[in-house]
Amino acid sequence: MSKRGQSWAEAKEGIRLAMDAVRTNKFRSIMTIIGVMIGVGAVILVNTIMDGFTQYTYESIDKIGHNVMYITQWTGNEDWDNLTEEERRRKPITMDEAFAIRDMCPLIGAIAPQKQSRSNVFKYQDKEIQSRNSFRGTWPEWADVMAREIPYGRSFDENDEARQSMVVVIGPEIADALFGSRADAVGKDIRINGFKFQVIGVMEFIQDFFNISQNDFAFVPLSTFEKLYPDTKEVELLVSAVSRQTFAEAQDQVVNALRRVRKLRPEQENNFGIETQDRFKDEVGNIVSKVHLGAIAVACVGLMVGVIGVMNIMLVAVTQRTREIGVRKAVGARRRNILFQFLVEAATLTGMGGIIGIIVGALVGLIITSVLDWHYSLSILWTVIGLVMSAGTGILAGLYPAWRAARIDPIEALRYE
Repeated sequence: MSKRGQSWAEAKEGIRLAMDAVRTNKFRSIMTIIGVMIGVGAVILVNTIMDGFTQYTYESIDKIGHNVMYITQWTGNEDWDNLTEEERRRKPITMDEAFAIRDMCPLIGAIAPQKQSRSNVFKYQDKEIQSRNSFRGTWPEWADVMAREIPYGRSFDENDEARQSMVVVIGPEIADALFGSRADAVGKDIRINGFKFQVIGVMEFIQDFFNISQNDFAFVPLSTFEKLYPDTKEVELLVSAVSRQTFAEAQDQVVNALRRVRKLRPEQENNFGIETQDRFKDEVGNIVSKVHLGAIAVACVGLMVGVIGVMNIMLVAVTQRTREIGVRKAVGARRRNILFQFLVEAATLTGMGGIIGIIVGALVGLIITSVLDWHYSLSILWTVIGLVMSAGTGILAGLYPAWRAARIDPIEALRYE
C-alpha cells in the first residue's frame, strides 16, 4: 500500500474510533463537543451580527448624503474640557465661508449652509408637535447634498429663495403627526413658531440612524429664515464633492478656501472642524474590530473547555487501548502511525463541535438579523477560521495523549490487562 493510501486508511480508522469514543463515553464527549460548539458558534454568531450591523450603518450613513463633508466650528469628537482657551474662542462658521467654498472650489458639486432654530412648535388646526433643532433655513441645493427624495410635492427653488417665500418642506414624521397622510400635507398652511408657511413638499422616509431621526426636519429658504431670525449667525455647512474619485482633492480645496477666508497663517492649525462620512465609517469599523476581538476571547474560553475534555477522553482512550497499541506495534506500526491515528481521533471530536457550532451560530445570526431587519451574510472566511480553530483545538489537546501512546513499549503493552 502506498504511503498516501496508508495515511487515508489511518485517518478513516481514527475517525471511526472517534465515533466509538462518542458512543462509549457519551457524557464526556457531549461536554467536549458543547465546549467547542460554544466557542466556534460565538465567533460565527458575532461575525454574522456585526456584518449586518456594519452594512446597516454604512447604508444609514449613505442615506444622509453622498460624498458629503460637514463643516462646523468644532469636530464632533472633541472634548470641551480638553480644549485650549484659544480653541474655545474659535470664530463660528458664517456665510462668508459658504460663499468662499462656492466661489473657490470647482470640485464641489453643491453646498447647503444651514441655520437652525433651537426650539420649535409645529401646529395645524388643533394638532401641535414640538421638535428641537428641526426647523432649518438652507439653500435650494440641500436636497442634492443630502440625497433626499421628495415623493410628495416639490422643494423650494431659486425663485423662492429670491422672494423670501413662506414655503416649507417637511419630514414625514411631521406630516404624519399633523395630517395623518403625507400626500394631504402638500398645499396646506401650517404654523411654525407662530409663523405661517405653506407646505410645498414632504420628504421621503428613511430609517433612524442609531435612534436619531432624520424624518422630523423642516426646511425653508435660507433668505426666509434670515428674515425671521436675523440674529442667528451660526452656520453649519454641508458640502458634497462632484464625485467619489475627486473627494480627497475637493476636501483639500475646501480646507484651503476656509483657511483663506478665516485668515490663517501657514503655520497655524485649522480653526474649524470637517467631518466626513468616511470617518464615521472608520469609527464603525473600529467598533466592529473590537467586538470581533471580544468574540475571539469568548471562543477561547469555550475552546479551553474543549481542550480539557478532549485531553481527558484521549488519555482514557490510551489507557483502554494499551494492549491494542502493543499489538499494532508488534505487527509493524511505527510511532508516527500511532501518533497520527490519535491526533485524527482528537481532531474529529472537536471538528464535530466546530461544525455544530457553525450551524448553530449561523441559524441564530439569521434569526437576529431578520428581527432587526439587517443584511444577513455568512462569511466563508470566518467559517473556515471556525473549522480550523476547532480542528486545531483537537490536535493541540491530543498531542500529549498521542505522544504518550506512541511511546508505549510494545512488550509492556502486550502484557497489559
